[in-house]
Amino acid sequence: MTGQSTPGTIGQPGTSGLDGLDGARVIYVAAERSAGGVGAYSEVFADMLRRRLTDFHEVRHPRPGTDTVTDLRARRREIIELIDAADGRPVVVHGEFSGGSVESFWPTAGLERIRRGVLVSATVHDPPGLVWWPGRVAFLERRRFLNHAVHFPLRPLSRAIERRVVGARTLFAMSHAGARSLLRAYPDTTVRHAHMPVWSRGEVVAAPDRPKAVGLFGLVYRGKGFEHVERLRGVLPDDIAIRIAGRGTEALPGLDGVEILGGVDDADLPAYFSSVRALVVPYGTRSLYGEAFPGSSVVSDAIAHLTPVVCTGHGALGELRTEGGVLVVEEGGRTHEETVDALASAAAELVTSRDRLSAMGEALKEMREVREPDEVVRTYLDTWARALCRA
Repeated sequence: MTGQSTPGTIGQPGTSGLDGLDGARVIYVAAERSAGGVGAYSEVFADMLRRRLTDFHEVRHPRPGTDTVTDLRARRREIIELIDAADGRPVVVHGEFSGGSVESFWPTAGLERIRRGVLVSATVHDPPGLVWWPGRVAFLERRRFLNHAVHFPLRPLSRAIERRVVGARTLFAMSHAGARSLLRAYPDTTVRHAHMPVWSRGEVVAAPDRPKAVGLFGLVYRGKGFEHVERLRGVLPDDIAIRIAGRGTEALPGLDGVEILGGVDDADLPAYFSSVRALVVPYGTRSLYGEAFPGSSVVSDAIAHLTPVVCTGHGALGELRTEGGVLVVEEGGRTHEETVDALASAAAELVTSRDRLSAMGEALKEMREVREPDEVVRTYLDTWARALCRA
């Protein structure tokens, strides 16, 4: 759908450029760079905005679960002071909402109701929930059993709180599946689809010319599939190596035929992706709280470095099958272990076919082009400009 969106619709804005933001102040509320994947994303997104806006302010917070109620109130006061210092000019407050993080959620709650001329929006990283655990302050983070004891049985209440706070705001999702899930959960909102931006850190070797290896990449935590490395190794032919990189991977047990690199800096990503012909993404169920449709920064890094992906259809990954650079292995009636076997078999077949690797490499170039930062940030700027004009 193109053109203007109204509450209860998903669409892309028409072109309005930056003119509608002239004189406006943009306040960006997001995690610090060191605060996991969302923090790393927010650092790049802030840089995209910083280079395009003349009145841009950042309000940063630490990793999820570290704020006390006092911290949340202090951050809210900081945001309100920035709003009031705009001297009546239009203000956009944009937050990054992710699972388990109340650090942007509560400080931005109700701002549009207490200050005129304020537009509040958010990118939702784990839709359909905005934060999933709206009560997770530092007290509950230190008592994880109590946190689940409070939130799991009260899931309908959590969603009602999220719906009340978000009201009729504009929400951004990084996948079409995520956007649809937001619209179902918050029918009064306006929902936009904006790709997760991809940016290459340097040149990479063409996929068919790389070493005969597959990779696993990313931060180690539940659902990311690192627990299946031994099973992958058992199914893959011996002449196909596995190279693993990412924060926390250094703690994984060693296996013959598996190279564990640990965390890698951004500058080292081209070298890492040039060392594998395909990336295997064996994501599975991550939470008992319900299905989620997060964007994958791991897949975005693979796209940026023109690396074919072999993945499950978990969450929003399934919709990538139509774009050519991603091979989705359907779970169907399989157990997750059987799906991992199928992933390994599909990866083995792929990395031995120069023609398929070349074709997927060309598709990845097109996928990277539509996810260029300039293209992505334009969706946000145009949406804000049009909303301010309507207001």
